[in-house]
Amino acid sequence: MPWPDAFLSLLRLEAGYVSGPTLAKKAGISRSAVWKHIKILRRYGYAIQSRHGLGYKLVGQTDLPVPWELARVLHTSFVGKHIVYRETIDSTQNLAISLASKPDSHGTVVIAEQQKSGRGRQDRKWLSPRGGIWLSVVLRPSIPTAKITLLPFVTGLAVYDTIKTTGLDARLKWPNDVIISDKKVAGILLDISAQADQVNYAVIGIGINTNVDASAISARLDGIKITSISGELGHTVSRLDLTRSLLENIERYYVEMEQRGVGTILQEWKKRSDILGRKVTVVQNN
Repeated sequence: MPWPDAFLSLLRLEAGYVSGPTLAKKAGISRSAVWKHIKILRRYGYAIQSRHGLGYKLVGQTDLPVPWELARVLHTSFVGKHIVYRETIDSTQNLAISLASKPDSHGTVVIAEQQKSGRGRQDRKWLSPRGGIWLSVVLRPSIPTAKITLLPFVTGLAVYDTIKTTGLDARLKWPNDVIISDKKVAGILLDISAQADQVNYAVIGIGINTNVDASAISARLDGIKITSISGELGHTVSRLDLTRSLLENIERYYVEMEQRGVGTILQEWKKRSDILGRKVTVVQNN
């Protein structure tokens, strides 16, 4: 059990204040270490009151999708059983790919609060400021290579259902975008290592503009139409809740893909598609 979870459990045991000496004794640390722990938890977004002579009181939870909080609320069999969290990273996708060759990496999730070099399809730039959901999921499928082409559909459905929990009506745009009113709210990336008859691993990258300034992102992406969940709703949402929902949805649709096959997944994707019935333009070689 990571120390934040163990320390937080001591604060959660009491409805009122917990004294510094009590926390120090139960946690097996010094009183100065208690204060350091409190400062770190506040940096993670927890609201903790402190009063002289009384101690500390947890009055507000974090919305960050940190591993110890996800472990408390996540109901999955394999997705998210191992979570790597970074406040800042070059790319969750790059780290996830480096982990994917390990036999026990199936379901590993890499999450970051901010990416410095996030990327989209065809290595296009993807801005990932604080406030969004930026993560990658490692999968080691025991399915035919041809079937792995369903993963973008599986992921799109998972993202769609997750955004739907906020009350917003998103649509799926081929091949890797999720949009609201013709503005991009999320993107999907897929990296695969496979042989003719065997998939070694697949890494799904997902970026959701959650509590971010969409106009600032759009201005830095040559005017690409961008929106965010908070911008559409007019208020922020819990990224912890959305990340939990996202990971559960990924596992649900992934299992459905394994058990029920192509037809069901494509049928569900078509129901949520934004491009069926529209005229499209195909651009080749720039």
